[in-house]
Amino acid sequence: MQCDRIEKKKSYTKIQPSHVVVGWGKKANTEKAVKLAEKHQVPYWHLEDGFISYLGHPALGDKRFALIVDKQGIYYDANCPSDIEALLNRPDWFNAELRDRSSNLLAQITDNKITKYNHEPIDGWKPEAEGLKRVLVVDQTYGDCSVKFGVADDSSFEKMLDAALAENPDSEIWIKVHPDVVLGTKKGYLGSHLPDNPRIHILADKVNAQSLFPYFEKVYVVTSQLGFEALWHKKNVVCFGVPFYSGWGLTDDRVPCPRRKQTHTIESLFAAACLKYTRYIDPETFERCELENILELIVLQRTSRSQPVNTLYAVGFSLWKRAFLKHFTEAISEKVLFVKSVQQAEAKTKPDDGILVWGAKHHDYKPPSNIKLFRAEDAFIRSVGLGADLRRPSSLILDQTGIYFDASRPSDLETAINTIELNDQQLLRAKALRKTLKEQRISKYNLQGSQQCLFESVRMDQRKILITGQVDSDASIQWGSPEISSNLELIKAVRTHAPDAFIVYKPHPDVLLAGREGHIPESLALDWVDHVVLDGDIFDCIEQCDELHVMTSLAGFEALTLGKTVHCWGQPFYAGWGVTVDHLICKRRHRKRTLDELIYFAHCHYPMYINWQTQRYTTPERVIASIERERCSTAENRHFMIQWLSRKRRKLGYLIEALFS
Repeated sequence: MQCDRIEKKKSYTKIQPSHVVVGWGKKANTEKAVKLAEKHQVPYWHLEDGFISYLGHPALGDKRFALIVDKQGIYYDANCPSDIEALLNRPDWFNAELRDRSSNLLAQITDNKITKYNHEPIDGWKPEAEGLKRVLVVDQTYGDCSVKFGVADDSSFEKMLDAALAENPDSEIWIKVHPDVVLGTKKGYLGSHLPDNPRIHILADKVNAQSLFPYFEKVYVVTSQLGFEALWHKKNVVCFGVPFYSGWGLTDDRVPCPRRKQTHTIESLFAAACLKYTRYIDPETFERCELENILELIVLQRTSRSQPVNTLYAVGFSLWKRAFLKHFTEAISEKVLFVKSVQQAEAKTKPDDGILVWGAKHHDYKPPSNIKLFRAEDAFIRSVGLGADLRRPSSLILDQTGIYFDASRPSDLETAINTIELNDQQLLRAKALRKTLKEQRISKYNLQGSQQCLFESVRMDQRKILITGQVDSDASIQWGSPEISSNLELIKAVRTHAPDAFIVYKPHPDVLLAGREGHIPESLALDWVDHVVLDGDIFDCIEQCDELHVMTSLAGFEALTLGKTVHCWGQPFYAGWGVTVDHLICKRRHRKRTLDELIYFAHCHYPMYINWQTQRYTTPERVIASIERERCSTAENRHFMIQWLSRKRRKLGYLIEALFS
C-alpha cells in the first residue's frame, strides 16, 4: 500500500484503483480524505486505537501498539455498519480455540487489571466504608466522537445519572472522571451538571479503572469503553448510548440497535474485538504480533514500579551513569537527586526517603532507621561491549539488603534463593532461558573474539582447565574471595591443585582493553600455566575445557549453562547451592538448587531490564534478542575509526542527557 499525506493543492493524479485512502476515525479532519476516496472511487479505511493500546498513556509520551483498521465504518459509529458489527452478526466464526484463548486472556487481563491506558496505579483508591452498595457512573471527555456517533448527546449523561439515582435508591453513586480529565488535557460532560444529592461522590483519583470494579455492583455508561471492561469482570452494565458492545445480550440497553441480531458471551465479544478486529505490533521490535506477546510487558511496567521511597539520593555517580540511572530508579522513586557524599545525602533526607550507592562503596555505612539504603550494580546480561567503553547497561540491580557479589553478608538474591519456591511456569521459563543462553552464547558483555584452539598440544590423559581472570581491584574479589584475591594467586592455586593438568589462562577484557588492575606479564603467567589466550571468544574457550576455575567471575555461571564443571575459589553468588565445586563454604547458603532455579533467580527475579528504544522495562528474553541484533550490526562495523567515533558519540549523548534530564 502506498502511503501519502493529503496536502493542499495536490492533485493525486497517481491514485490507482488498487490504492486505499485511510483516516483517523470519524474526526472532522478526515473529510478531505473521504472526499478524495469518493472522487477516485477507491476504498476508505477508518483507523483507531485498539481497546488495549498503551504501556502507559499517549499524553505521557507512550506510543500505541494496537490499531483497528475498519473497511466499512468504525466500531463507535452506531449509525452505520462496521467490520466488528458484521463479524458479531455472523454465527460461524467463533470456535473452541478462540474461546479458550479469550478465556485465558480475560483471566490474565482481569487478574493484572490491564486496560486501554496502563499508567494509573492499581491500588490508588479504596472506599472508606465497607458493606455499602455502590454504583459507578462513567463520565467521558466532552466532544468524544463515540458520544455523537453512539446515538447520544449531552442529555444522555444527565439521563444516565438520573436513572442511576432513581434505580439504586440504597446505593452510593460514584462518578468516574475520564483519565484525560484527570491529566487536565480535556473536560467532561458531568462536571458542571451535578444535582445536590448527598449520595453522589466524585472519583477523580489517579487510579486504574479495573481496580474499581470489586467495589461496585453496577456500572452505568453512555458509550465509554469502561463498560466493555466492566463486562470482563462480569458486572451489570447499563448503556445510555449504543457502544459497540451493546445489543448483543450482555448489557441493559436503553437505546436499541436493530441491526444487531446475534447474542454473545463475553468470551466471543472479547475475541471479536481484541483478537479478530484489532491488530498488534510489538512495542520493541515493531513487528506484527498477538495480544499475548504484549501482556507481559504491560504487567512488567507495574511490577517494576513499587516506589518504596519518596525521594532517592544517589551518591557519587558520574555524569554518564546518571544518564541511564534514572530510567532504572523509577522503580523505587519518581524523584532522584544526585549528591556527592552519604553525609550530604543524610543531611537532606526525610523519613521514607532513600539513599543509593554503587556496588560495595560505603560498605560499612548504615543509614538512619527511617531511611532505606539501596545498592546498584550491573546485572548479568548487560550490553554488547564494556562499561569502560561507555556502553550503557540494559540491566541493573537495585538491592536493599546487600549486593550479590558481597559474600560477607546476605543480599536480596541470596535471600530469594534460600527462601522462594518456584512454580512450574517459572521453572519452564528458566529451562527455556538456559537453552537460549547456551544457543545464543550470551555473556555479560557479549564480546566476540577470535576462535583459537587452546588445548592443541594436550595429552590424552590430561585434564583441560581454563582459568578466567578478573580485575584485581574488583569489589567482588574484595568481598567475595577472602583467601585468594589476585589473578596470580589464582593461577598458582590451580596449578597446585592440579599439577598435571593442561591449564589455559584468559585475562579479563577490562584488564586488556582498559588498563585495569590485574595484569600478569605473559612470561610470568607461563611459569604456572601452559598457555595464555588474549583474544579468544569466552564461549569458545569454555567449550574446549573440561573445567573452569574462577575466584568470583561470572564466567563460572556462564560455564554452568554449557554443562561444564566449575571450581569456585571465592564465593560468587552461584556457589554454595550444590552446582559448583566449592573451595570455600558459605554457611548462610543452606538450600540445594538446580541450575535452572539459579538461572531464574539471577536473570528473571533479581535484575531489572530496560529497552533503550522504548525506555520501558523489559524482559531478559527480549534483551537477549536485542543483543543478538546489535551483535550482528556491530560485526558489520568493526573498523577501528567507526568504533572510535561511535564511542565519542555515545559519550557526548550521555553527557547531554545527564545534564538536561
